[in-house]
Amino acid sequence: MNRKHIAVISLLLAIAVVLGMVAATRTVGLAATSHRAADAAFAARTRQLDAFEAQLRRRLAASHVSPAAAAPPKIVYHRPPPVVVVRHTHQGDDSELEIEGGGDD
Repeated sequence: MNRKHIAVISLLLAIAVVLGMVAATRTVGLAATSHRAADAAFAARTRQLDAFEAQLRRRLAASHVSPAAAAPPKIVYHRPPPVVVVRHTHQGDDSELEIEGGGDD
């Protein structure tokens, strides 16, 4: 290889390195911007939730009802109806019929 080819190749490599560095710095800059945007959105949502919490506390104070002083709900328990099981048993009634039937032979 002659010196011209070496110079052209080294020049192209230098340009590629410079362009790679520019791309990397832009990517890092975009990432930092997105983190700042996410932090700002998080802070805004936190402020919104804090304001809502303060509004709820004001409503609770205005109602003059303490959550601890509220009466517990009355619990009414209804028992289910009893289950009735009827079993028909023959208590010797059939035995007399069998004896009578057996004597007719």
